[in-house]
Amino acid sequence: MISAYNSTTQTLAVGASYTFDTNRIATGCTVGHVAGTPAFVLTKPGYYYVSFNTTFTSQTTGDVTVQLLKDGTAVPGATGTQTIATAGDISSVAFATIVKVLPSCCAIDNTATLTFTVDGVAIDATVAAVNITKLC
Repeated sequence: MISAYNSTTQTLAVGASYTFDTNRIATGCTVGHVAGTPAFVLTKPGYYYVSFNTTFTSQTTGDVTVQLLKDGTAVPGATGTQTIATAGDISSVAFATIVKVLPSCCAIDNTATLTFTVDGVAIDATVAAVNITKLC
């Protein structure tokens, strides 16, 4: 299990990934994360519960979408969108999902890398937190 967050405001352009500078809780050996980086590596096969939340502002109007990516590919249903009607408004997005990691063998490495990216318009994220727990 890992619980990580970012303690400072981060400006994220469209297509950028959130970074998490603090690993608040890190137990076991199933999820790897280096503080200050965007990637969470799931090293063991099984099912993982992933929850994410963020609070942000934008200098422009438009839709802000945060998407969970697994190995660079969008995870269906693991997304949140807010419409910014007035620049500078505070908004938030939260979602949770389950991610499956297949077993690896000597010829195939099925470890999975998770990242959280921004689409739509650039934002200033004041809060970002993620929890990942291996279920089975």
